[in-house]
Amino acid sequence: MRRRSALLERAFPAAFFVAGLALLLAASPARAQVPPLTTVRVAQGLSFPLYVTAPPGDTSRIFVVERRGSDNRGRIKIVRNGAVLPTPFLTTDALASDTEQGLLGLAFAPDYATTGRFYVDYTDAGGTTRIVRYQVSPDSNVADPTGTVILSVGQPYTNHNGGWIGFGPDGYLYIAMGDGGSGGDPEDRAQNLNMLLGKILRIDVSGSGYTIPPGNPYAGATAGLDEIWCFGLRNPWRCSFDRQTGDFVIADVGQMQREEIDFAPAGTGAGANYGWRCFEGTLPYASSATTPCGSCTNPACPFVLPSTEYDHSGGRCSISGGYVYRGSAIPNLQGSYFYADYCTGQIWSGRFQGGALTGIVERTADLVPAGGLYTIGRVTSFGEDARGELYICDSDGEVYRIVTEDSVVGVGGGGAPPARVLLKVVGPLPFRSDLTLEVDLPVPAEATVEVYDVTGRKVRTLHRGLLPAGRNGLGWDGRLDGGGTAPSGVYWLRLEAAGVVQSARTVLLR
Repeated sequence: MRRRSALLERAFPAAFFVAGLALLLAASPARAQVPPLTTVRVAQGLSFPLYVTAPPGDTSRIFVVERRGSDNRGRIKIVRNGAVLPTPFLTTDALASDTEQGLLGLAFAPDYATTGRFYVDYTDAGGTTRIVRYQVSPDSNVADPTGTVILSVGQPYTNHNGGWIGFGPDGYLYIAMGDGGSGGDPEDRAQNLNMLLGKILRIDVSGSGYTIPPGNPYAGATAGLDEIWCFGLRNPWRCSFDRQTGDFVIADVGQMQREEIDFAPAGTGAGANYGWRCFEGTLPYASSATTPCGSCTNPACPFVLPSTEYDHSGGRCSISGGYVYRGSAIPNLQGSYFYADYCTGQIWSGRFQGGALTGIVERTADLVPAGGLYTIGRVTSFGEDARGELYICDSDGEVYRIVTEDSVVGVGGGGAPPARVLLKVVGPLPFRSDLTLEVDLPVPAEATVEVYDVTGRKVRTLHRGLLPAGRNGLGWDGRLDGGGTAPSGVYWLRLEAAGVVQSARTVLLR
């Protein structure tokens, strides 16, 4: 972490911008090494998706968090083999209905494969933030709807709920809390170590409730609440751990002038003060009567400098934090951190060097969805699957995956696309629970794949939406559109794409 004297920062703000520009220019040549990027749509028709994740080691599914539906209930949907499963993984009770409220976060326990435990962060109907533990049911695609509240935090206003939760490399659960809302932190909560608002919390949830992990900076007799890990945050909207290095990244939404990204190298960050409301980014904002420094202008106060920041010119207004790419599909993208602005839809990437985000390049044009049939509008969040591949959530109800151009227009990372539209049953035949299909397309196209029984009745939609050129893997889990189990029998698979209709026969044997 880079620390600064409050007085020095006020006196020499331009120096930081000059240094940052020099680092950016020095790192710029690395961009040429990254192959051309694009995105492909993997889900649509969702209700304000704002997070994507997956259980550790689960490479066949992604889980998408929907903030709220028309009934004010939050839902978690599963995307498997290119299709959104018809039955939600979890549906909450009715939640608070303001713009920044609802179902906001999801984290699978590191030992989910054996315990089935996962955690959500939502704002309940009364406006209180709840951290709730759930467990998967015997059906791996459906959770037990009975949850256990682990932690509750009252919210004085409807905005600045934070909402991200995630497990660190230490196995503890980290929780992002906004400053309580309104504007300008009117009750001076973010600097107050006797309040949980405006903080990152760190708790041990391995037992029945939660305990305080060793190393929390204000545990025990030390002044401050035991749960606090770091403080001085306004509304952290999406944090992440670098899955390779363990570094911690916080994107913090600003007031009226600055959006910032904060960075803590692995093994650091306990007790870090990121400055709000003394500072908005690197700009002095307001005095604080609660700061442990005694005064925002105390030259000995160890505020932590943002890794980078940007202003609100051009309509920019609210940062959406992302991830450091650690997938295997795009090796030259390794180490690149992605983030966006919600209001303009701009997307950038850069690399962390010495605590600063360097070599920042805009990726908005690069990431226009393949085929040009769709656009990414307001980026609510990024996501990461079990392989480390990255996703973008669009407020319009869509989820996109970041890929290389040649993986879309070619086959398996290169080569010529298939010569014609084709639907293949890859196997097994007959099948008992999971059938693998392949859809070959010579060009990107809108495609519909459906399942019909022998009476001609449609029983399942496997995919509806854009598919890239190449060989696309899909699957059928033997379930009906309503979520029930399809009986044994003969079924017909129907593909319609690019003006071509193809069909194939399969047999389900229970």
